[in-house]
Amino acid sequence: MRCWRLTLSLLLLSAPLAYGQPQYSEAACILLQQQIERFSHQPQLSTYQDSKRQFDNHCQNPLPAPTHDLVLTNIPAKPVTLTNSAQNTSAKPVAVLPAKAVAAAKPAVANPADGMNQILGATVKMLAIPFGILLAIVLARVILAKLFGITDSSIKGALAERQLRRVLQRELPAGYQHYANLVLPTTTGDYTEIDHLVLSPFGIFVIEVKNYKGWIFGGEKQPQWTVQNFRSKHSFQNPLRQNYKHTEAVKYLLELNSSANEGQVYSVIAFSSRAEFKTRMPTNAIYIELIGDYLQQFTQSCFSDEQLRQFAARLNMAADRRKVLGKLHMQQFDA
Repeated sequence: MRCWRLTLSLLLLSAPLAYGQPQYSEAACILLQQQIERFSHQPQLSTYQDSKRQFDNHCQNPLPAPTHDLVLTNIPAKPVTLTNSAQNTSAKPVAVLPAKAVAAAKPAVANPADGMNQILGATVKMLAIPFGILLAIVLARVILAKLFGITDSSIKGALAERQLRRVLQRELPAGYQHYANLVLPTTTGDYTEIDHLVLSPFGIFVIEVKNYKGWIFGGEKQPQWTVQNFRSKHSFQNPLRQNYKHTEAVKYLLELNSSANEGQVYSVIAFSSRAEFKTRMPTNAIYIELIGDYLQQFTQSCFSDEQLRQFAARLNMAADRRKVLGKLHMQQFDA
């Protein structure tokens, strides 16, 4: 700032008749104009106001520059031409940009390859989220199957058993007792698990739950049944034969003669509504939603109150020991 003021003072002193004449030299006017431009964004400063006042008063008709060259090393060389528009201090001068700046200011031409890369990047980001979720589900299934033995079929079976539990709790009349996931010993010394058991004055109902989806093909006496879901097809054991072992285990626990009490322990197969029979459906194969109506069709009493108390006591004991017997049941598969 001191150098700037000293230079301006020198120019003013070098101008002929600087204080005697009302006009400054062209060089002095140029410096005043540059100072005005420099502080134009701060018009409240005294430097700006003083420079503008001097320019208005003494640069309307500037005197010609001196014949000798005046070299000012601290002033950047910048050609400025005084015109009528430039003399109007309210109009801002037009800045002249270097060639590199002009080239950089030109709008860039869009590259089709860049646009394609942006589209591909956005697509990858959109696909990354569902792919990550799918991968997490697959890993979770693998971990559950390896560490805990939980598979898709076991999960579906548990959902169907839960549905049946709700139906029984809602529709069973008073005096009926319901047991779930009983593990009972058999006559051969091993153990078997019963999905659901209903104890009533009109009989004992041993219920096996199946949650197959698709068309079911199978007869009452066929050892293997088939389920077909679109092009997928596989066979499974006749659930009536599978449940026969369960009914025999119940008779063994309750000390019921297998032949004499044939009409007192009933085998029932409960299918979810996802299954559709393409062959004749056995009479004791029922959809889960209809299981309540099916059980209430039996109206002939076959057990006394004392027998029902004894049966309930043994079944309650088996339910209390379910965890212990369940471990024994799992160990026979590992052996």
